[in-house]
Amino acid sequence: MSKYLDFQELVPSGRKTKIIRVLSKNNVLLGDISFWPAWRKYVFNPASGTMFDDKCLKEIVNKLDEMNIEIRQEWANRRKSNSAIVSDSKQEG
Repeated sequence: MSKYLDFQELVPSGRKTKIIRVLSKNNVLLGDISFWPAWRKYVFNPASGTMFDDKCLKEIVNKLDEMNIEIRQEWANRRKSNSAIVSDSKQEG
């Protein structure tokens, strides 16, 4: 739970990754967190004209860290699963 910000998960159709809307506690749009493929990580895209102090930035960075750890874990699990499938098919053949 964030002291200064609200994070709302959006569910856009056709996307493999999440988009998180970042709002102030009084419901002002501050920006979005989304996956940036070139960097293979989640990034924060601030809304135009927004300013942040160190406390808000720390909360955003903490959310980014959480999301990037989560997606890397998903990738690792997928690799393990795919390796197990390949390994099983080689043993059967």
